[in-house]
Amino acid sequence: MDDLMLLEHAEDQLDRVIQGLDEAEMTGVTNCPPWTVRRLASHALKNQLFWAGTVTGRQLMTQEEAMAAVAYDGDLAPIAADVTARVVELWRGDGVVDAQHETPFGVLPGAVVLDFAIIDAAAHAWDLSASLGRAIEFPAETIPAMKGVVATTCTDHAVELGLIKPPAEPPADATDTERLMAAAGRSIPR
Repeated sequence: MDDLMLLEHAEDQLDRVIQGLDEAEMTGVTNCPPWTVRRLASHALKNQLFWAGTVTGRQLMTQEEAMAAVAYDGDLAPIAADVTARVVELWRGDGVVDAQHETPFGVLPGAVVLDFAIIDAAAHAWDLSASLGRAIEFPAETIPAMKGVVATTCTDHAVELGLIKPPAEPPADATDTERLMAAAGRSIPR
């Protein structure tokens, strides 16, 4: 599975999780304190806009606003549908993955930046669902590719930069998805 297909899977998961949120859940706590469900979902969508804008030369979202988790008002479902579809379309643009891009971390190949967008979408979809007690499992066919993305993005350097938390120890009976999320700094609820 190539990384653009993996991005589509991750964006689909993020969209489905946000589509499934109930308004009554929006003020609930998440595994990313002190963010509420609404703020975490907004952060996840804004991060996707930030990464897609970075590689296409458009300022769709500032990094500051995305990282501050400035919440979208109203129904998040149509926003999620629009953002996830637009992001996939932008990433599929001619030469985007092969080009070099100026990022907050220096100049990086599009394929590397794409991995950040993938793990960001997948991990935040998992965060939202796990925070609500209904953690998702990544499709089995995506696990090998996701392992590569986690290995590329969830590094000691990423921890030093504050992009992710240090890896967590997964429970002995952890699923493949839970092991990936533990490697991405998520504690696995039991």
